[in-house]
Amino acid sequence: MSMLHEYIEKVRSGLQIFDDYGLAEQIDFTAEIRPGSQAILKAAVILIDTSELYIRDFLIARGNIQHLSYAYQYQKRDGALIFRYDNAKHRPPLGFNEHRHDASGDIIPADPPAINSLVMEIIDTATR
Repeated sequence: MSMLHEYIEKVRSGLQIFDDYGLAEQIDFTAEIRPGSQAILKAAVILIDTSELYIRDFLIARGNIQHLSYAYQYQKRDGALIFRYDNAKHRPPLGFNEHRHDASGDIIPADPPAINSLVMEIIDTATR
């Protein structure tokens, strides 16, 4: 199995943790594999508390998995941000690429979390 396929399966099984905990109302996941060891991953997870996780990840496997463009957004049903990890460019520049947005409006440097870490962070937040 290729590194890219292994990563996609890791994301798929990581999202399954929501269901294993009985917290998922709906999980939609798609992976589009493209030439050149590239893939686009998209996911939408609706939790039983009506909060939502949206994942968009454009990645490439070259020696390791590189996230070219990503956003992992966790929000309330009404769209209010709880937190988001992304690498979108900001104007004015932030001084760092990978970062995390908090509901308070703070933006801090943060690497993209591994899927299991992201899922557990959401479970901890949703079950407080």
